[in-house]
Amino acid sequence: MRLAKRVLPIIMAAVMAAGGISGCSQRAGNSETAAAGSQTETAISQAGASSEDTGEEKGAEASAEREITDMAGRKVTVPSEIDTVFSAGSVSAIYLYTLAPDKLLNWNYDLNAVEKSIILEKYQSLPNLGMGDAINYEAVIAAGPSIALNVGKINDKFISDCDKLSDSLGIPVVAADADLTASPEVYRFLGELLGMEDEAEELAIYAEKTFRDIDQMNVPEDKRVRVYFGNGEDSLETAPAGSAHGQALDMVKAVNVAQVETADGSRVQISPEQLLAWNPDVILVNGEPKADLSGASAAETLLNNPDYASLKAVQEKKVYGTPNAPFSWVDRPQGPNRIVGLRWLSGLLYPEYLNMDVDQEVKEFFRLFYHVELTDEQLQKVYNGTI
Repeated sequence: MRLAKRVLPIIMAAVMAAGGISGCSQRAGNSETAAAGSQTETAISQAGASSEDTGEEKGAEASAEREITDMAGRKVTVPSEIDTVFSAGSVSAIYLYTLAPDKLLNWNYDLNAVEKSIILEKYQSLPNLGMGDAINYEAVIAAGPSIALNVGKINDKFISDCDKLSDSLGIPVVAADADLTASPEVYRFLGELLGMEDEAEELAIYAEKTFRDIDQMNVPEDKRVRVYFGNGEDSLETAPAGSAHGQALDMVKAVNVAQVETADGSRVQISPEQLLAWNPDVILVNGEPKADLSGASAAETLLNNPDYASLKAVQEKKVYGTPNAPFSWVDRPQGPNRIVGLRWLSGLLYPEYLNMDVDQEVKEFFRLFYHVELTDEQLQKVYNGTI
């Protein structure tokens, strides 16, 4: 509980006795708090305080808030001290868990066994408060978070959604950018917002180093691997090249065989015949998180499907399940969980062009972002989807 919440009843009682002086709400440990506290004590000790004193009290109360500009360019007034944050979606929750788990109010769905294998136990029991049209507004309001965080593609609809959510919850909603390349900026923005600049800088630096390492891999154009990335229980839902869902493939210089256009950049359903026609060099499958189907299980199913026996990737045993502990490394959700996927993908597709130790970089990611130290044995289980 904030200092203001602890002292307010005492101050108000004293104020009423002293002639109706208004109370203050300050941030503990702030220099403005010390000054305002001194003013309050002086005002309370003087019966019938002047209107000038009352103005000072209101000024101190206003200092408990600050105006920020979020990543959508919106001016938002937030508390000076942010205790808890409602995650409006799964990407928001991942950003908060990786940077400030003690400020994370909720998850947006019930965690599965794979997620719980990595998520620290003390945070596994955070409530599922839903997302989108399924947000439990009453429960969120009752919990009383300081703000809400919404991460998404910055456009007019997203901005409108943030404004509507703020109206529904009665709290500030802060917007951040879901683009993977913006993750360093997101961490620095959140670090300043939450008063965790040093912790955020570590994560931002790791993300920047990852992007730089990937960008500096000198893969000749004629050596770039043709990749199909499948989702769902039948692995026939794919992420088009250039879409947010396929961003990780584009960034590691893979050639996404799904050169199709969609109006909104969403995933598309294809036929088995289309996959056979594309005949990729490598197939990556994500499985189906909603059905607890891992990438590893989906890969095994595809390899054993006689309908795909003629595929080059099947014949060469180059069908791989994407690691998904605690969250998918390539897509679903589209959060900073994909940063480690860039490391894994580069090692999988271009081992001869590597400029990094993938295993060590993955361990470092888990230490910094997921707060766990992976052993070599655990790392292999994560890769194999058996953790």
